[in-house]
Amino acid sequence: MLEWVILFHGDLLTKEQLDSVHASRSIENSAKARFQHIIFIPGLFHYKMACVDTFWRIWVKPKEGRQDESSMMEHMGTLRPDDTGKFGSLPGFRMVHDAINHDLTASLLDCWLLEAKKRFPSCSSLDDFAAAGLSWEEIVAMSEDIVENYVATSPVITELRDKRPQHRDHRFENQILRNRNELLYIDMCYAINAGDIGCVEASIAPWVLMFRATGKHKYATHMLNFIKDLKDRYPPELSRIIRMNWLVNPSGRPDSFCGVDWLVELNNLYTKVIYAGGSSNHTINHIIKESPLIELYRECHMAVEHGFHLVNQTVWHAPPNMKLIFRLLGKKFTKNTPHAFTVGQNCYSANIEDETDEPTGIEPDDLGAEFT
Repeated sequence: MLEWVILFHGDLLTKEQLDSVHASRSIENSAKARFQHIIFIPGLFHYKMACVDTFWRIWVKPKEGRQDESSMMEHMGTLRPDDTGKFGSLPGFRMVHDAINHDLTASLLDCWLLEAKKRFPSCSSLDDFAAAGLSWEEIVAMSEDIVENYVATSPVITELRDKRPQHRDHRFENQILRNRNELLYIDMCYAINAGDIGCVEASIAPWVLMFRATGKHKYATHMLNFIKDLKDRYPPELSRIIRMNWLVNPSGRPDSFCGVDWLVELNNLYTKVIYAGGSSNHTINHIIKESPLIELYRECHMAVEHGFHLVNQTVWHAPPNMKLIFRLLGKKFTKNTPHAFTVGQNCYSANIEDETDEPTGIEPDDLGAEFT
């Protein structure tokens, strides 16, 4: 076992249980008896869920943070008006994940509209801007200006908040901070889907700081220790093996990578819920008996779908049509002007702190350096 390792993907509880096993067997003589060949890798699906929960704790959970007309909670009244109560109390992963995507889309559309009006005064709408026929270089230049003007960095937000209260714009400060946090999350999700493990690794440092700020200290500690092990403790060959096996792509399609723990959870869903039996058959013995047939059941399901040409009717759902919702949110952005710095605007709204303005002990250039 000295020449082999077992990569063990899981959540925080799995990590703690494995650490307990290592501690209890640390006095054994051989590396095999000490289970040194078992290497824990934090599951990226559970990492995404931790990021979503952290975002919710920062932007939705504080009651004072809901008073602003441009707050996340106010926007949920437009995005999902029937679920605002659940979103404000105990939302699920998918609800917050979709809310982040849709809120960021509406916010960036407003940024593009403002930037288009600056450069082309004749453009009164995004339709006019789309009809202008800009070159790709001009679009890239505009996107860089949008990031510079409407996405917060620690030096920028510190400079804004060092001003006298009557010279500040709390709504603008909170909006550019939320743009940054949403972009950090969406960038991490796209990196996971694309299999860009270097970018995924680089995304961990700012989220570790936000984990700490929202009380998720154990998660922050374990993620930070894992990155330090990956960078300094493990041999370069082992670090590369871990990076190359952190994500999987079962379908083989582009942009379809996922965490190994996501596949485990999917298998648990089919084993313990969908094909677990019902009523008197819903027993542990029945689940164990049926578990080897899970893949066969799924293949039969897909065969029926393809045989009757039920493509995208039973497994996949059609994406929602968000055009009307984005128009309504766009009107809110136009009315409340959160992206336009106005001296004294909403001076008494709640301040959202910049959680990333703190050292981590990790050099940014070292994260994902092998893949950049």
